[in-house]
Amino acid sequence: MFAVIPGNWDCPLPGGVEVARRSRVPGENHEMVRTALSGGERLFLIGTEGVSQRDCFAVATDHIALFGSSALAGPNREDLGPRFPSLMGLYLAPSGSWERGVVARVPDWKLSTPAELALLGTLALVSEGVGEAEIAGHGGARVMLLVRCHGWDSVNTQAPPLSEAAEAAGDLYNSLFTEGGEEREL
Repeated sequence: MFAVIPGNWDCPLPGGVEVARRSRVPGENHEMVRTALSGGERLFLIGTEGVSQRDCFAVATDHIALFGSSALAGPNREDLGPRFPSLMGLYLAPSGSWERGVVARVPDWKLSTPAELALLGTLALVSEGVGEAEIAGHGGARVMLLVRCHGWDSVNTQAPPLSEAAEAAGDLYNSLFTEGGEEREL
């Protein structure tokens, strides 16, 4: 498992999970994911901040990305996957101490309004993480996108449940995509 998490998330992860801190330069985050894919990684835990109706943690079941360009725009990386990959089934959303639902990528969640959240009908608005998930999906990987959601008038200071998320994602991935410890053809 490869994890990309914000620099301010100070949470231990179980052994065997490679952790990269999110760069402020989106292209660097995308390249971290591409490098992990090239090394054979097929399971990603991506953490990000966002806004919701209240403080909580959320796990994406899908995403809406109506704003900005896709991380997959530009020349195709044939070594990672087809030009127009299907992203159906990209997200792993196991049960846990979090809510599950659709997230929407917006230019800056800190500038979003409750009306935008209501219009889109999503659980949370995020500005990071979806691009990395799209790249992972392009390479045939699965992603657990964990969002620390802040309410409109509050700041969620709870430590993200990263160990629980890593364990739950690993268990679900293994039950769906491995057989006898070997990866099944996806």
